[in-house]
Amino acid sequence: MESFWRQDDDDYRTDYDAFLRAKEEQGSTGHTVKVKAKKHLRESGPIDGFYKDNGAAEDEGDSDQIANLLKMTGLDGFVHKLPNSASGAVVASGPSAEHVRVVVLYGTEFGFSKEIAEKLCLQLKEAKTYWPVLVDMADHPTGYELSKEQAVFAVCSTQGDGVPPTEARDFCQWLFAGKAGDLSSLNFSVCALGDRTYQHFCRCGKLIDAALEKAGAKQLVDRVDVNKEDWKAVNAWLEAVVLQLGLQKLKTLGELGGVFTESASEHSAVRRFGKSRPFAATVLATQGLCNLSSTLDKNTVRVEFDLEGSGLTYLPGDALGIYPSNPAQAVAELLEVLRTKGSLAVPPPSWHYEDAAVDSTTRVMPLGQALLKAYDLRSPKPDLLQALLTLITAHLKEAVAIPTPEQAEAEGAPSAHDQEARLQALIADEALHAKYFAERHVIDVLLDFSAARMDATQLLPHLRQLQPRLYSISSSPLEHPTRVQTTVAEVKYETRGRARVGICSTHLSERCQVGSTLPVYIHKNADFRLPEDPSTPIIMVGPGTGLAPFRSFILQRLLERGASDTASEAAGPDAVTTERGQMVLFFGCRRSDQDYLYGDVLDGWAAEGRLTLFNAFSRQQAEKVYVQQRVRENGELLWKLLQQGAHFYVCGDASSMAGAVEVALLEVIAERQDLGAAAAAEYLAELSRVDRYQRDVWFS
Repeated sequence: MESFWRQDDDDYRTDYDAFLRAKEEQGSTGHTVKVKAKKHLRESGPIDGFYKDNGAAEDEGDSDQIANLLKMTGLDGFVHKLPNSASGAVVASGPSAEHVRVVVLYGTEFGFSKEIAEKLCLQLKEAKTYWPVLVDMADHPTGYELSKEQAVFAVCSTQGDGVPPTEARDFCQWLFAGKAGDLSSLNFSVCALGDRTYQHFCRCGKLIDAALEKAGAKQLVDRVDVNKEDWKAVNAWLEAVVLQLGLQKLKTLGELGGVFTESASEHSAVRRFGKSRPFAATVLATQGLCNLSSTLDKNTVRVEFDLEGSGLTYLPGDALGIYPSNPAQAVAELLEVLRTKGSLAVPPPSWHYEDAAVDSTTRVMPLGQALLKAYDLRSPKPDLLQALLTLITAHLKEAVAIPTPEQAEAEGAPSAHDQEARLQALIADEALHAKYFAERHVIDVLLDFSAARMDATQLLPHLRQLQPRLYSISSSPLEHPTRVQTTVAEVKYETRGRARVGICSTHLSERCQVGSTLPVYIHKNADFRLPEDPSTPIIMVGPGTGLAPFRSFILQRLLERGASDTASEAAGPDAVTTERGQMVLFFGCRRSDQDYLYGDVLDGWAAEGRLTLFNAFSRQQAEKVYVQQRVRENGELLWKLLQQGAHFYVCGDASSMAGAVEVALLEVIAERQDLGAAAAAEYLAELSRVDRYQRDVWFS
């Protein structure tokens, strides 16, 4: 989630996320609680970006620096160097008969669960007694043989409205359905990750905990519910797990009949294209959708990709995940500040997807490529401040050659003592350091505290994963089953006097070339779907690029109708025809002559009677008009369709538009029911419960 974006409330974004369903009546401990009056809680977060560049040439690098980086990142606990290896190759050390096998299971959307799981594996490995086996839920959609294990520790995040991470959903559904069997011989504990600003805090972890306990497993350590990146809570759980595990009498691999062998469920893990193994999709077409009259105007583009040979499939409502790369210029500037060459060989972080830039033998990649593809160069981890403070303090004590106060003043930079004091103040005040990070990229932080003289191996452990970006799919698989389209609005803004851009959006709108390839995967969204019955009316509210999934919905229904009509004609005059559900779209943008996305097509469908269209052009008249006003104006039609079983969809900005549309919809319901606001709220809650009110929204 990228909170540094700055946009007006009536600007519309491309980014996609959210699973918004019925409210869960549970507290943070998992016990049932009374639900108080509903507050407006954060339901989803924005995601944007992708830019790809060739990067720096490969180089053998310095094996000492590789070893240093392994130590800094903790990877040295998992690997050892091959003897007499000049290349710095690393291999995993194997278990012995005296080791106790422990499974560490994780489900992740953005990498934090995996980071915690890996840290637990390292701590168990360091204890010398255990052989930890790291298992990704995403690799086991049909389940895992938990009944054969003695100890399993699970780390899992919760997404949107209380659902599992996308690629872990199948595994979680298998577990929640009670298909794991009798687990009475299993010891377990769960680390549940979440965000208290979301409605269903840590729900997935709670459900995993409950499912394991119901299957008879023994809870070794109480579940911990972690808010955001609360490492204090995480570390306390890790410490408790290692301590309690040591008190158990578990059998060694030798006592179980031999050394470690791959289990059937591990061996059966399907290698398919997905988030951890994206497909290199070729760009087939790009199309600008806006009329730009000045350099200040922001474009929106349609981009089409070829999925031929990937086996990837999608449905209307899904999103396309695109892995970003940082701009080459940003990487070059950071390397200069770090006084390091991009050709330095470094191990890729564990979260990085399968990438040809990683040498298959040495398992290293050029630093320049790692900074391009693997690390977020904008929002570092908060512990970067402590690392900088530690370095500056050490330099001052050791009399390392750093600028004197006089030299610093001449260069226009604070002295080392001033930088040390500022860091201490930032670290002591959580709100202050949050505000500090909100306005700065990694390079800005390093320049602010240049006296630390931080190098690449010291910096990398404090960088976050460069996350994939999700865009609502705006095509139908019935158009072409191996092609997919997205509708992307470019993001541009300014912080601290410097121009910033959405990495992916501006790449697609300004630099993308037909024939180039980008790493992509399909992000399933089972909670934003068309009704199964094609005769069911649908009402869609999608201003700006909130239109994207609805273009997919409309195309899907029109193509289904075309196929049905063809079949009916072939069957003759006595054929039974399927009733067609009415499609209503509320679209909004600034002007009909500027950013009316797919305007000619929408107008054409409306003229042919295929679509009922209501537009709100906010800047085309003296008084601004928005989609929520059009909803109120057409209340009679909406109520009629809702009484006929219509599904109501909203896609777009959650901070303003989605809430305003919900208020308007509640007014429409209350006026027609004539039973008051409480009854209208109950009516809408019931629509949500039966999946007739679905939202795909994000925060700007």
